[in-house]
Amino acid sequence: MLRNITSIKILTVFFFCVLVAAGNAQNLNLKVIGDSISGFNVVVYNGEKLLLNNTEEFSLNMANLDLSENVNITNWKGEKWTGNKKKIRLTRDTFIEEFDLNLSITVTYEIINEQVIRKSIDLFQSGMPALYFTIKEISKPAEAPSKYVSFEHDDFPGGFAHEMFPSIGFVTPDNHVVGFLTDAGYKNHYTRSTRRRFNGHGGGFVGMRKLPDPALVSSATLTEREKGEHYVQYTFGEMYNLDAGKELIYKVEENFKKVGDAKIETNSGVISIASKTSGRSGIEVLTPLQDQKSYTVSFLSKGNALIALKLFRIKNGKKTVELEHGIKYIDNFPVKETEWTAFKGSILVPYIQNDSVAMFLTQLGNKSKLEIKDLQIIEHEPKKEPYNKMNMGEKVTKTTYIFVEPWTNHHDFVVSSQSRLAEAKGFEGTQIEKMLYANFNMLTWITSVNDFTPLNVPNMNYAPDMYNRDSFFSITSSYNEELNLKIWDQWAKTQTSKGAIATIITPYMGTVEAKDNEATIQWLIWAMLNKRRYGVALPKEKIDKTVEYVLNEFDKDKDGLCKSHFTLNQIDIIEYTPKTDRLAVNQGMFAIALRTIKELGYDISEEYIKKAEEGYRDFYDAKKKHILFDRKYPDIISLTDLEPEFFSLWLFERNLLTDNMVVNHLEQIPVLNKVSNSPYPEFGTTAPILVRLTKDEKGYAYLNEKYQPFAEFGESNYKDGSRDGFYYNGGSWMRAEYMAYVVGLKHGWQKARKLMENRAWAEINLNSKWPYSKEFIPTKWESTDSWWHSTRGLCWNVFILMADEVAGIRTKEMDPDYKNK
Repeated sequence: MLRNITSIKILTVFFFCVLVAAGNAQNLNLKVIGDSISGFNVVVYNGEKLLLNNTEEFSLNMANLDLSENVNITNWKGEKWTGNKKKIRLTRDTFIEEFDLNLSITVTYEIINEQVIRKSIDLFQSGMPALYFTIKEISKPAEAPSKYVSFEHDDFPGGFAHEMFPSIGFVTPDNHVVGFLTDAGYKNHYTRSTRRRFNGHGGGFVGMRKLPDPALVSSATLTEREKGEHYVQYTFGEMYNLDAGKELIYKVEENFKKVGDAKIETNSGVISIASKTSGRSGIEVLTPLQDQKSYTVSFLSKGNALIALKLFRIKNGKKTVELEHGIKYIDNFPVKETEWTAFKGSILVPYIQNDSVAMFLTQLGNKSKLEIKDLQIIEHEPKKEPYNKMNMGEKVTKTTYIFVEPWTNHHDFVVSSQSRLAEAKGFEGTQIEKMLYANFNMLTWITSVNDFTPLNVPNMNYAPDMYNRDSFFSITSSYNEELNLKIWDQWAKTQTSKGAIATIITPYMGTVEAKDNEATIQWLIWAMLNKRRYGVALPKEKIDKTVEYVLNEFDKDKDGLCKSHFTLNQIDIIEYTPKTDRLAVNQGMFAIALRTIKELGYDISEEYIKKAEEGYRDFYDAKKKHILFDRKYPDIISLTDLEPEFFSLWLFERNLLTDNMVVNHLEQIPVLNKVSNSPYPEFGTTAPILVRLTKDEKGYAYLNEKYQPFAEFGESNYKDGSRDGFYYNGGSWMRAEYMAYVVGLKHGWQKARKLMENRAWAEINLNSKWPYSKEFIPTKWESTDSWWHSTRGLCWNVFILMADEVAGIRTKEMDPDYKNK
């Protein structure tokens, strides 16, 4: 029997409150300065204290579509204004002689709450089919700040901040922080991608030749500050063209050292590398790469093995982390034995605290031979070109936000950057809900400089790829009609001739990854949600084809039992050949698919659906008292096996499993990382997504090469205990864990509420340096320095918004995009 939550107010108490103490309240107000001759602009006060003493609102660069004509409007001010100290509107109509064009501009400031101001710039022209533009919004501190801060740096030295979350600010002499935020990329028309997938002849990512919005957010440099210049700036629609502009060439052919067992020879500019083993061996060279510049690495190569190219930061002579932006994932660049193959990849170096950068080239394979020549690095001073479009008769809006509060520390600035953005957009919720909602918005961009269709990426590490499962969980967490319909339609366009929906959409390159995983089922569920929420008419031919694919691909013999080559959830590290029916989550998700198809109007008998549902329940082992993740490995237990139950509760308000099954399953999952200052220190704060149950006193063990459900992947990656507690060997994945706890709550599990709160606390506080969403949290670690940098900022955790709705502690009306139909 399901337990209904009767009081939202009572349950909300155990969640994080909005941390706005009475002493933090500000008195923000706006004031217009100027006159009808010089123009008007807005300055910002906190009480009687001047915070922002702007001398203009923005500068604007415009060009026609062949870039043959360029026009600059600098230091724009309004000709007229209306309003009061809480809301001000500036307007001006301008005739652009070079284009024979009338341009209307409106700038609006509005105080949203005690700490947040929204600024919007509306641009409109009706006389030209389209024009390109770049707009720079400049904000100037009234006093020289004590320091500048960015999302990733406590003392930012200035220049562009190409970071995981585009937030920047400054600290005033009286110890207030003034922070600056931007609306989502699909609204403000920017993308944060700097690389693309390699072509079909190689693996990994390669830097692009045209870099959009590298300086989206920036501040005054140290040199500028010495001259008394202080500012924070957002730049929308500016592209760096690396194939134009100035270049400085560095030759690096001889400045290298040998790594591993590689035998190195040089002859007439050709570097020969020979290795007997496939271990880490090759050449390493210290590069001239510096902070906040763009470069190109190029070389010619030939040989009998694949090449990997890596870039590492060097601090005080010691190698630290891999460089995040640029050609990070060149893992298998193929070459030929008898002819030279050219490699060329760009690198955008963010602020890296003046670290040096080392480049490592290695060959992959036993008894490998490799030759490299013309190895060089080019430093660019790229040509800057506008790429945002102002189409005829269509208003374009750029929205930014300002928040003000007492300065405490960098951790709190990071938290506030996320919370204040959510508040600025009208979102209501707990602190963790606000932070996840903001992160979701900052990872939803335009697809490319030529395609302004929304694109949702998992995190900066995955950019520019959009994965179906990630975008499904991210976008359906919101009631935003535009995003739900447009991104669902993008996935519809990936439909194969058989009816399958692809796993991934990647800008600037194609993909053929469409397989029998959960992507196609999710697309049907998403279609059902869009029909329920927005009353849209679905494309019948496409739905017909996908329904037929699901029914035939997963249950060809119509016995109600699901068979697939892949898992129908996130644990996608093994392919089963032939198809398997051993997986509990597959059976459960197939049952969900059948009920979805029935609601979409197809003739699916209730008897057939109940067969599939009974098949899911049959994975519960009464003796072991848990659902069997894989019948071949009965000691493995996973939180993901409760996902079908969550889907059923969420989508159909009905349970598939009994209370006893759910409670017994959850009771056996260890909850680790106990912390004394967590909300409930008697419990752990994180649980492994998958672990092996044992009969010893400990009761569980991480996977090893001997008991291994993931075949070769697990045998090579999870041996010797080196990755215990990481990734799918016991990592704690918030979305899956939180969904499982909500399932427990609905089935009367007494620990559920406390563990939900502990897990939310862990996402913000377990690693104080990373107070934001993560792909996973390790459940076994000695130092947070060992946490994977690539996990930072994962988007799909925002799905806890739907989990909280199912739990009864959140309502639809708290979403600013919800429309009661």
